[in-house]
Amino acid sequence: MRKIQLYNSLSNSIEDFKPIDPENVRMYACGPTVYASPHIGNARPIVVFDVLFRVLKKIHDGKVTFVRNITDIDDKINKKARELEISIRELTNEVIAEFHSNISKLNVCPVTREPRATDHISDMLDIIQKLIDNGYAYEAEGHVLFRVKKLANYGMLSKRNIDEMIAGSRVEVAPYKEDPMDFVLWKPSEEGVPAWESKYSAGRPGWHIECSAMSSKYLGKQFDIHCGGQDLMFPHHENEIAQNYGAFGCLMANYWLHNGMLLIDGQKMSKSLGNIISLDDVLKRYDGEIIRYVLLSSHYQKTLNWTEQAVHQAKQALNCLYGALKKADCEVLIQQNKQDSDESIRQNHGDGESVVLDALCTNLNTPLALTALHEIADKIYKTEDRAEIRTLCAVLKQEADFLGLLNKNPDAWFKQNGADTATVSDDEIEKMISERAEAKSRKDFKTADEIRQKLLDMHIQIEDTKSGTTWRIVSD
Repeated sequence: MRKIQLYNSLSNSIEDFKPIDPENVRMYACGPTVYASPHIGNARPIVVFDVLFRVLKKIHDGKVTFVRNITDIDDKINKKARELEISIRELTNEVIAEFHSNISKLNVCPVTREPRATDHISDMLDIIQKLIDNGYAYEAEGHVLFRVKKLANYGMLSKRNIDEMIAGSRVEVAPYKEDPMDFVLWKPSEEGVPAWESKYSAGRPGWHIECSAMSSKYLGKQFDIHCGGQDLMFPHHENEIAQNYGAFGCLMANYWLHNGMLLIDGQKMSKSLGNIISLDDVLKRYDGEIIRYVLLSSHYQKTLNWTEQAVHQAKQALNCLYGALKKADCEVLIQQNKQDSDESIRQNHGDGESVVLDALCTNLNTPLALTALHEIADKIYKTEDRAEIRTLCAVLKQEADFLGLLNKNPDAWFKQNGADTATVSDDEIEKMISERAEAKSRKDFKTADEIRQKLLDMHIQIEDTKSGTTWRIVSD
């Protein structure tokens, strides 16, 4: 079995991934809080950990359970519903539908389970009672709070001690708290705010307890991977770990993965700067696959800078890849020669061999995986042997699937994304290249240059090599 290596935020090191149960690999990701349209930064963990899900399914023969929750009870949700003068359920259903529509355009695989917080209030109350019974939580004026200093290893994920946390954070100082660092598990609801009956008060859960309840219900008290953005490491993930130790006496997850933040033209997204870009708006301008390519173009742990140039480069790169498939007439060849192609892959590419998968198994190195795709495409451009083209075409499609790319018909891609070469056939392109070669042979360089420019105007770039002239489709 191929070995997977992942950077574990808990140990601050790259580790070999060893699942608790290889027959059921379990992972959890913090999903959206559904009060408004997700922004482009919210899409990054969705896409990154979708790639991880694909890799795990490949390595473990599909035996993977992936849970991504939906937070549909939150103060921001309450406020937004009041502003719009609609019910909270109406608001959350609308945002959830938009979320699903948008991530489907990013070619994100459906997760195994997607629980909603409001469907698991009783599970949260059960854990809260366990924490009280174990001495890790206490009641106060209708609230239930977690005793942070009761847990000796609090801060194990963020590598902070409690004194540093108090000095560097804005903790809520309330008279009912035993200690300023104690965080809310349950709180009473004011009038007009959703409330559930409990022995403590008619109220609602704190944010951190939601994920503990839903992850433990569907993945068990201890599971393999917990993932999310770096901004969730503290306090959210830290508090989840604390709750799990207090309730169940064990570590919540063995591997913690955190993706880096996304900047807009080098700046953090903020309302004050007016640079928050909604995912929905971006999808109206660009194909979802272009957005996905940008999000995978930088290593997931690093900060990603979203710029128009990055989007243009992603489109150009995808045009190059789809151009290789168009040259190979890939869709027809795969459909007509699927069995033959599979046999060719085994003979010429190696059964189970995958440069892309190797890159992704090395701490999700998506930039290296994308480079590997382009190397395959370059081979397609440089060969004229139809059997080899058929094999390379099948390999390119197979490899790209690990990244969730090249899932469209090449002709449909170019029609939708510009650089449409439907008006010129491959034979016509080859004829123009021959005419240019003849012009060069008689030293008519003016005509040769005009032909090159004409091809470029049709988004076709040519390259002179020792073995002849090759061509590829490029973007504007």
